[in-house]
This record gives sequence, structure tokens and C-alpha cells, in this order.
Amino acid sequence: MKTKITFLCFLLLSLMSCLKDGGLYRNFQDFPENHQWKKSDAKSFDFTIDNDTQLYDITFKFSHVYDYQFNSVPIDFVMENPDGTKEKFSIDLKIKDPSGKQLADCSGDVCDLSYTLKEGVALSKGTYKITTSNSFKGSYLPNVIGVGLEVNAKK
Repeated sequence: MKTKITFLCFLLLSLMSCLKDGGLYRNFQDFPENHQWKKSDAKSFDFTIDNDTQLYDITFKFSHVYDYQFNSVPIDFVMENPDGTKEKFSIDLKIKDPSGKQLADCSGDVCDLSYTLKEGVALSKGTYKITTSNSFKGSYLPNVIGVGLEVNAKK
């Protein structure tokens, strides 16, 4: 029990220190049941920009089971700006390099992959909403532990 509490305290302090370092927003949503990201299960992330004089990086987080069976996965995004306009875009998220080597940072059976969606962008003040879904051919994308989003001030 003491170990769990110590680990949780360490995790909380780590997150707080990251957010002090220019971090504005961080959210991760997991898929605990069978690690399946259903095609119909779009994930949304809302964040607010208060300082429009800075530049920001927006990073997508993708956690998967080690030795993922696909070399890449198709991911779709919709970014809704404070003025209501929407930007739609898709990526082919590379999981492995051409030689088959994992591109994610792996610890045990869990691999965490980061993909920069936008780098050094100026964002107007207001609330943004980024919704993501997968466009995998099947009804779900298997072996996905979770997805997340980070927004940080450009250093």
C-alpha cells in the first residue's frame, strides 16, 4: 500500500513539474476494456489559451501494447477554434520504422508514442476543442492502451 501511495505522489509531482515548465494542458484517456479503440469512440480534448503572444506545440499521445502488429495507423482530427471554425486533418501515425523497429518509448509491455500535430503555432485567446478518432478498416483498433493530448508553450 505504501508503495502505491509513493508512486502516486511521484506521478503527481512529475505532472505538476511538467506543467510548470510551459505546459498548458495534458489529458490522457485510456481504453481499459480489452485495449480496443472503437471506431465510433471519438475522444475530445478541450483547452483554453489565455496568452495569445506565445507560440504553442500541440502533441498527440498514443500508447499501445509492445510489438504492435501494425506499422502505422490512420488517425483523424478535428480542431475547433474559439471562433467556431473547424480544421480537419488526418495522419498516418508511424508505429515502426522501415526495418520494423518500434518508434515509441517502451517500458515493459507498454509503449508511448508522441506525434507533434502543430509546432510553434500562434493560437488566439479562447477555448479549443480537438477531437480524434481512428479510421482503421475494422470496427476497432486493437491493442491501444490510450490516447492523449498535450499543449505546451514553445520554448
